[in-house]
Amino acid sequence: MGLCALLGCTSRETLKLHYLTGFVPGTRATLPPINLAVAPIAGELASGTHEVGHIYTSSGLIQKTLTVSDSGAMVHDALMIGLADAGLKPIALDQPIDPKDLPAGTDLMLSCELEQLSVDKNFGAPETIHGQYFTMAARVKLKYTLQRRDGSAIAEGVAVGAEDEPPKPVGAEAFLPLETDPAESLSVAMSRAVGTMLLDAKFRAAFPARSP
Repeated sequence: MGLCALLGCTSRETLKLHYLTGFVPGTRATLPPINLAVAPIAGELASGTHEVGHIYTSSGLIQKTLTVSDSGAMVHDALMIGLADAGLKPIALDQPIDPKDLPAGTDLMLSCELEQLSVDKNFGAPETIHGQYFTMAARVKLKYTLQRRDGSAIAEGVAVGAEDEPPKPVGAEAFLPLETDPAESLSVAMSRAVGTMLLDAKFRAAFPARSP
């Protein structure tokens, strides 16, 4: 038996996340074309490399450790795409600034803190025609603040995105997993978190109605 097997070593995988444009219904082209500064993502999870979950065998042993590096940059990219898709004109800031120092023509700033980033995949003993049965749960939580140039907060909230596999049964009908890749599942959760913020009534109320 190899040394790694004796010591219980597990492999590691670094996940790359991406935003799924238009994934959340009702978020596309719903806000006016207003300049919005987007600050870098804050929070301990935003920089460096962090363990975000594991893949477990059917006996409950860790098969693989899942990590994400520089998740703040990936979440920031997702925000930029999602805000633009919603109709706004997002402007990326290289570093946090005081709202009073916003560039001319931009009177609103969005700041987000990454509070949760997690995904776990658990294999079960049963075998199906599609392979070994598993469940998977991914979560992303963003705390957001929308400020005016004078520093006042006009909208605050927490946006949570979740993805669970397989989907919950509807009546007597059970579903097979739609996603098998932890990176894709976490990307779905991230996209839903951004979409949840875009649909938040407090967030939407901060902007004038979009012209037809």
